[in-house]
Amino acid sequence: MKIEFSKYKDQRSIVVENGRIRAEFTPDPGGKMVSLVDKNIGYEFLVQRPGEKYREQAFDGLYTEGECSGYDDMFPTIDACEYQNEPWKGTKMADHGEVWSLPWEYRITGGSLEFQVDGVRFPYRLQKRVAIVDDNVLRLSYTLKNRSGHDFEFLWAGHFMFNMEEGTRIVVPDDCNQVVSILSNKERAFGEIMDWPYFKDGRGGTYRADISRSASSKGFEKYYFTNRLEEGRCELQYPNGNKRLVLSFSSESVPYLGLLMNENGWDNLYNIFVEPCTVCYDRPDVAKLHGQVSKVSAWGKYQWYVDLTF
Repeated sequence: MKIEFSKYKDQRSIVVENGRIRAEFTPDPGGKMVSLVDKNIGYEFLVQRPGEKYREQAFDGLYTEGECSGYDDMFPTIDACEYQNEPWKGTKMADHGEVWSLPWEYRITGGSLEFQVDGVRFPYRLQKRVAIVDDNVLRLSYTLKNRSGHDFEFLWAGHFMFNMEEGTRIVVPDDCNQVVSILSNKERAFGEIMDWPYFKDGRGGTYRADISRSASSKGFEKYYFTNRLEEGRCELQYPNGNKRLVLSFSSESVPYLGLLMNENGWDNLYNIFVEPCTVCYDRPDVAKLHGQVSKVSAWGKYQWYVDLTF
């Protein structure tokens, strides 16, 4: 494995690479993974935006008006909201969280790339370690540290924007058989419960939600599996047979999974968002109403990982 400095658009970047994997990160903004390439087949898995200039946003800006591509950490929320507990009750939680728009410190040590960022409105430190742990496996290891004497409730979601092709299949664990819809352009109500993988289409029929349809469907829907995962796993199987990508993650600390299939229904993109997450519903306060809470205790830490396997 080698780690080298490079440039992504007009931003400095760091490339982690071996004979099979090429992963590129921008320390500022976001400690973001902007590119993930399987060198064996020359395929870019992460969504790229056109243009030579990276679309930056200031802190507390709108995520969708920024670069909105690749892979970002959503923390400590996705949707903007207010924190519910003292001593930070009423403090605004920024759109798509704080850390995607912040510069991250970094260092290269012991054959890995390490990032860290400190909270702005809340006293935490989020650390991310990037390493290639097998010829075809990239691991992202996280440690969240609470730097206060009060418990801190949060949402973390890995916001992967993967390219897909018509007929791409999503494979999830067998116990994932029910989802809750939270966002749709097909007049589906927020909170509607649906059986996976056969969704009602609004015309009296059904379609398979685990296989991507053509761009002409204009589909756009986000949903979470309602169960706590026993196995943290999601696999993308591309139709031509030479591309497969497996996400595996620590289900004891990241027990939920969200998907957003975007079949040209939003922003002229044809892609899938895959989001392993600590709680659902895009907001920690709404998740708590549904009995889901992730928290880091006073002066404590919370750890998890995500593996990307070609």
